[in-house]
Amino acid sequence: MVKTVILGLISFFLISFLLLSIGYRFQIEWLMFQYYEETATGFSTGGSVIPFIIAIIVTFFIGESYQKRQNG
Repeated sequence: MVKTVILGLISFFLISFLLLSIGYRFQIEWLMFQYYEETATGFSTGGSVIPFIIAIIVTFFIGESYQKRQNG
């Protein structure tokens, strides 16, 4: 069980990092997460959470396949 959680966390962070890196490298807005601050209105954030959603979905399938290999 602990190995599955560790594998899930590592795969989530790795996939998120790769998608964000691709977004910044090739200037793909929907793969970029930006944080910026404006002094007149306080602070504001901008960017996309799509890389994190994709990473969660892929991590789920990686965890399921890992569990199947362990059980069978």
